Amino acid sequence: MEQVKLEGVVTAVVTPFNDDESLDLASLRSYVDHVVNVPGVNGILTCGYSGEVTSLNREEQLQVVSAVAEVVNGRIPILTGVEPTSTKDTISFGNQLKDAGATVLQINTPFYNILRRGFINNEDVVVKFFKDLAEGIDMPMTVFQYPVSSGVNYPAKTIARLAEIEHVIGIKEATSMETYEADYKAVQGKTAVFADNNTYTLLGMLLYGSQGSMVGIGNVGVHLWTQLYRLVSSGDHTAAVEHMNSRIVPLINTFSRDLGQTKFSFIARVKEALVQMALIPGGTTRAPEPAVTQQDKEEVRSTLIEVGLLT
Repeated sequence: MEQVKLEGVVTAVVTPFNDDESLDLASLRSYVDHVVNVPGVNGILTCGYSGEVTSLNREEQLQVVSAVAEVVNGRIPILTGVEPTSTKDTISFGNQLKDAGATVLQINTPFYNILRRGFINNEDVVVKFFKDLAEGIDMPMTVFQYPVSSGVNYPAKTIARLAEIEHVIGIKEATSMETYEADYKAVQGKTAVFADNNTYTLLGMLLYGSQGSMVGIGNVGVHLWTQLYRLVSSGDHTAAVEHMNSRIVPLINTFSRDLGQTKFSFIARVKEALVQMALIPGGTTRAPEPAVTQQDKEEVRSTLIEVGLLT
């Protein structure tokens, strides 16, 4: 297995579309080039939820990874999200992603279906799934804890066993602070833990010891997120809190408050911000993801001005 070290800011990039909802790979390449050249970005995550993975078919995911790999050219790790089906199919697709240029697989839970949710409490079933992927694909993986999206949460004792698998190089946490603390203690010294929380607890996770962040709204003002990580890692916690309050919290409130409960699409708002900053040409999302309204556009612009991303 290729050795990959993850730390710092990993940007979970959006997937640009043309007006007809087809992939806009030229804009993707241009945008990824921008992100990679921001000092402090140590990884790119493709086909995450911010990249609308649930709206992409398998062939499109391979195209996205290939395009990103072309731009990155080995400079930083390329993570890619995987929505598991069966173990056999996930291994097959994982190997295709590997061939396309992915260096790390972010494994979303295969137990999101209501008929499979009970398996989350069967440690042997969960551990076997990841061990089978490790053997069948032989590349680094991160485990995604995201109960708001998946409806399930791996118990800390299961996370501890997963961390013992050589191929599991990180746990990505989009959880409560309580769950994060339990998971962090369970894997301490075994594997990395990454904060992926679109709330103020992101700062708490970083201060508690997270090795980095992977946040979808990190597309908006990438340098603001790398600055937050630099302040925390340098020990300047007073400045980190001030930066969080003045720059990051307004972004959280505008783009990702109460995920899963808002009428607006956080992805559409993020894309609209990138359009307003002239980083992508269009903010098209794929239906049924709702497009931005005029109110969305105005709120996005107001926030970008507030945090200094527009004048």
